Amino acid sequence: MSTVAEIESAIEQLPPQDKARLRARLVETLPAAAPILEQLRGLAGAGQNLPSDLAANHDHYLHGTAKRSTP
Repeated sequence: MSTVAEIESAIEQLPPQDKARLRARLVETLPAAAPILEQLRGLAGAGQNLPSDLAANHDHYLHGTAKRSTP
């Protein structure tokens, strides 16, 4: 049995009040994650040397479909 499986098994055997205390302790120690929109804003403008028609033709560049005509 892997270490993770052993830990999960041991947690399952804990009484409910101990599980609740463990969960609370873990939540206290975990760093708060930045909201997803904040994380995405950090990526804005990070792309370099991208085609000028990427927005219109992303399917072409990602999946190889035919390019859409651009005005």
